[in-house]
Amino acid sequence: MTPLRTSLKEWRSAPATIFVIAVLIVVAGFAIIFQNEITYRASRDRQATVEAEVLAASVTAALDFADPVAAQETVNAFRANRQVRFIGVFDRGGRPLASYSRSRGPLRTAALSELPDAPPTSLRVAIPVNSRGQRIGTVVYELDREAVSRRLTRYGVLAALAILAALVILTLGMTHGVLRRANKELGDRAEALSQANLLLEEQIEQRAKAEDQLRQSQKMQALGQLTGGIAHDFNNLLTVIQGSADMLCRDELPEPKRKRFAQAIVQASSNAAVLTSQLLAFARRQPLKPEPINLNHLIVEMSELIDRTMGERIDVKAKLASRPCQVIVDRSQLQSAILNIASNARDAMDGGGRLRITVREASASAGEPTIDLEFSDTGSGMDPETIERIFEPFFTTKKTGQGTGLGLSQVYGFASQSGGEVLVSSKPGSGTVVTLRLPCTGAAEEPAAAVEPPAIAEQAPAAILVVEDNEEVGAFAETLLSELGHEVTRASSGEQALELTRARDFDIVFSDVVMPGMGGLKLAEILADERPGLPVVLATGYSQEIAQSGSGGRPVILKPYRLATVSEALASALREHRH
Repeated sequence: MTPLRTSLKEWRSAPATIFVIAVLIVVAGFAIIFQNEITYRASRDRQATVEAEVLAASVTAALDFADPVAAQETVNAFRANRQVRFIGVFDRGGRPLASYSRSRGPLRTAALSELPDAPPTSLRVAIPVNSRGQRIGTVVYELDREAVSRRLTRYGVLAALAILAALVILTLGMTHGVLRRANKELGDRAEALSQANLLLEEQIEQRAKAEDQLRQSQKMQALGQLTGGIAHDFNNLLTVIQGSADMLCRDELPEPKRKRFAQAIVQASSNAAVLTSQLLAFARRQPLKPEPINLNHLIVEMSELIDRTMGERIDVKAKLASRPCQVIVDRSQLQSAILNIASNARDAMDGGGRLRITVREASASAGEPTIDLEFSDTGSGMDPETIERIFEPFFTTKKTGQGTGLGLSQVYGFASQSGGEVLVSSKPGSGTVVTLRLPCTGAAEEPAAAVEPPAIAEQAPAAILVVEDNEEVGAFAETLLSELGHEVTRASSGEQALELTRARDFDIVFSDVVMPGMGGLKLAEILADERPGLPVVLATGYSQEIAQSGSGGRPVILKPYRLATVSEALASALREHRH
């Protein structure tokens, strides 16, 4: 659209009130000009009359005495006014006595009756001069009117101002119309945007609900895999424990075998504790505790456990490195990684097969010597797509209940944290080779903890309050402490424990952390106020409170606990209290 058409459109769309105001301003301007002209004419008429009356009064004496000199001097005094065009003083006979004419000069002969008509641009008045009641002469006084050009200029300015004001009003009106339409368009757009935003929010909400449902579904699926896998791994450990316990129940079992089976139970129990710790570490991201370890010695120590884990249908062979090489890693995490890799190899060889464990020096990587712990099986193998995902948490190719999907992801995380890597080579139908590559170190190996149960030092009998909501665990703790010669009282809740401590004295309190109602930490805080000298030892399998805020300086025993662990913790707390 052209600017002219746009302007016309804006002009037509201006409000009627604005247009009427503009017309009224123009009309008012011209009315002011007309009124000014009338006022100007009346003002000049009054000016000419007044000045002529003054002149008549001034020449009265000159007319009485017919003195032309005096009359001319009076006339000359009025010549100073530039607006005077003609002045004439005439006697009673109409003959000139004195005069002044800007264009004709003084009149000497022309009578009053012979004066020419005043031009259109002048204003003439005739004033009679009276003396003692008789007319003795006449004064003719003529003024120039203001030039037409000057009046037109002045009136043109007024007209221009009026027109300009009208244009300003019209412009404001058109601007108002434009702004009103723009506001309407903005309002329409805002409304459309609001509707679109509401639709988008609804879509986002629906998508969020769908994503929540998907995440929940994935969580439930992962939880099912995790639960089934944990049950699978614990069943393997329980198989070792129960089988060894059955063998121990046989009366004719020789003492060396009895001792070996007892050690197998202790080792399987320790591995179960390692599995639990591994799950807690995965959830709480606990740091590793590295120590120097000789891989040759570790594989020899774990050989019996690996054999029991793999079963009778799988032939397990180990080939050790020609010379020892220590690695600095977390012992329990390395053991767990070895069992995880071995368990995956066993599941891949469902009908039986062969597992080869090889410890050998590898080429130096980035200037540092490394050692490889290689597991080679004769299982079904994996395709490239599966290999790309085997380290993802909760990913598993096993059936539900046969794997958590955490094993290899934890192996990968352990290797990365230890400065190493995990290498996988496999083809469908050709088995799998998993290599755990770790950096070597020259540090001396720290001997592993003995499998034999630790000795329990003699202790003075003490009155102990055991607080445990689980009946089996509470009875077990009561039995252990009673065997050590302590006087044991058991409470099944924090509230009951408070009632007992208020009714009688105890030497020490041994309490679980997580219980219904009042937990162990809250119980310890109340006892610190009511019985400041009473020591409290806490026990927990997993406590979010302790993980986040600590135990307040109180000793904490991790479940599953051993008799020696409980005995040492209680004895240490009693010694500190008595000192």
